[in-house]
Amino acid sequence: MAQAEAKQERVEVRVLCIRLFGVFALSWEDGDEIRIRSTKIRAMLAMLATAPEGTRTRAWLQDMLWGRSGHEHGRASLRRALTDLRGIFGDDFAELFEVNNSEVRLHLERIRVTGTLEDGDFLEGTEIAEDGFEEWIQTQRKSNRTVLSAVARTRPGRVAQEILNRGLHLHPAVAILPFATARGYQGPVQLGDMISEEISRALSRSHMLDVISHLSCRTLDARSVALEEIRDKLDADYVVAGNYRTQGDRMTLNADFIDIKTGRISWTREMSSSLSDFLRGGDELVGGLAGEIGRAVMDTSLDLAAAAPLPDVDSHALLMSSITLMHRLSVQSFAKSKTYLEQVIERVPDSAVLHGWMGKWHVLSVVQGWSSRLDEDTATARDFTARALDIQPDNSFALTMDGLVNNNLLKRHDVAMRRFDEAIEIDPNNALAWLLKGVLHAFTDDGERAVTFTNRARALSPLDPQAYYFDSLSAAARLTAQDFEGALELADRSMRANRRHVSTLRARIVALYYLGRMEEARDTAEALLRADPGFNIRGYLRNHPAAEFNAGQSWALALREAGIPN
Repeated sequence: MAQAEAKQERVEVRVLCIRLFGVFALSWEDGDEIRIRSTKIRAMLAMLATAPEGTRTRAWLQDMLWGRSGHEHGRASLRRALTDLRGIFGDDFAELFEVNNSEVRLHLERIRVTGTLEDGDFLEGTEIAEDGFEEWIQTQRKSNRTVLSAVARTRPGRVAQEILNRGLHLHPAVAILPFATARGYQGPVQLGDMISEEISRALSRSHMLDVISHLSCRTLDARSVALEEIRDKLDADYVVAGNYRTQGDRMTLNADFIDIKTGRISWTREMSSSLSDFLRGGDELVGGLAGEIGRAVMDTSLDLAAAAPLPDVDSHALLMSSITLMHRLSVQSFAKSKTYLEQVIERVPDSAVLHGWMGKWHVLSVVQGWSSRLDEDTATARDFTARALDIQPDNSFALTMDGLVNNNLLKRHDVAMRRFDEAIEIDPNNALAWLLKGVLHAFTDDGERAVTFTNRARALSPLDPQAYYFDSLSAAARLTAQDFEGALELADRSMRANRRHVSTLRARIVALYYLGRMEEARDTAEALLRADPGFNIRGYLRNHPAAEFNAGQSWALALREAGIPN
């Protein structure tokens, strides 16, 4: 019984962290360092960590690391190295490795890769005078993404993408430390842990952030830990820490958002809510703070991108800036967004996520009326999303963007629906896939499902800067369902965040027309024509994916009656 309990404990808590970029390092997830003096054992661990299913043959390892020693001596050296590993890991060896007469396997579900390309070369400083090893390491350094893909390959779709994003440092990493009790207050310590866990869960729904696991963060005490320790142990770009206090049913949080690289506190927030509501699962406090954190990451990224030459700006800051500017939908911001995105693609040319975002940029160029070469931009959008799927066929975001191109530009509704379904099957929390699936149902006269799926998308709490986009497309779903009051409410909320989004203006016109508020509909039509002077009914019916359905025809009627020229 005791042995079974001990084994269960090891399975639950022992995760091995391996840093492959920069100087090799090994530690348990709780921060305990593991010292390995042998360069060849370090290299062997890296070879296993980057192998398909974590498995290499004994013959291959012998040839790579002891090839010059001859077959017999090489076999004995590998046997000694495995014995040394057993001594280093003790009882955990059996949980981490599987060894037989022909193969050595490292269980990839038991490891976490840390570090990024920006920390240095793959296995920096590792030199072994073996021809096989020298050829292998040079190949890996020429294709760093292959290294990360190998580690991610056996993971579920979303987890795999997080590993790739972390390694390539495309998305900023955020750590939420357990909230401490306020000075002079003796409250339940568990409450601070619960608060940080719920905030981490809320943030993890966003595909634009990498959220450090709560289990990793809870090992650090915000009151005493140094920023250098957070950076080394969690590999985070930003950290949120603070304290809480309660008085009766009132709970108050004080939170600091800190840029780990500079040590600067970007903001401090005090937020309050009902303690009983929080304990029942209410999301007022958690959702509010998660939104503040998301906006802070975006704003900080914009500041970083604007303050230095592009080659000196971190990739994650450039990507976040590009996404933010892309959705501001002013011509100047939109053009700068492309410049930032091109810079990141130049650094990481084989990222499915980056090619997906560039595909979306070209879609927005067309649907916003800013493209003077519709056919060319449509083909370019398709090329980018096709390239994204060539790189990683099971990437949920890339599938979603390819669905967007097929629906909005190519009007291949059946292909688009398959893409959205595949994206959701891989990642059921992909809010954007749920949103666009709902919009496809709206375009094809299925109002009930359109509302159900767009509601699901908004419930997944997308962070800024796309909140207005979710509201705008959800308004279209309400139009198809003939809930014109609901459509107007969503359109108005979207416009408060972005008054120039032409899809929102169109939805507002249609809602106002069918509510009989013609004067307001005409005023909104004038605003639409100021935002897009070339917009007319003929072009709308030619280009809009809903044009051949009843929804599109009824929307065109409303637009015409409100004053949009034929």
